[in-house]
Amino acid sequence: MMKLVVNCGEYEFTRFDRAITTLAEEFGYEGEAWEMVVASGDLEILSDFLRDDGVDTEFEED
Repeated sequence: MMKLVVNCGEYEFTRFDRAITTLAEEFGYEGEAWEMVVASGDLEILSDFLRDDGVDTEFEED
């Protein structure tokens, strides 16, 4: 299983819903672009969004 690693290991997610909840709380994400990411249900789209916002992300094998 792949996991999304955010900020060099500060956060690690295998479940999309957990990632969305945590990142929205920690970084204050909201708005139309964020809602589109949430609606996607896709960790890769989430990763792209975070990278575009200057947040370090990578995928690792769990």
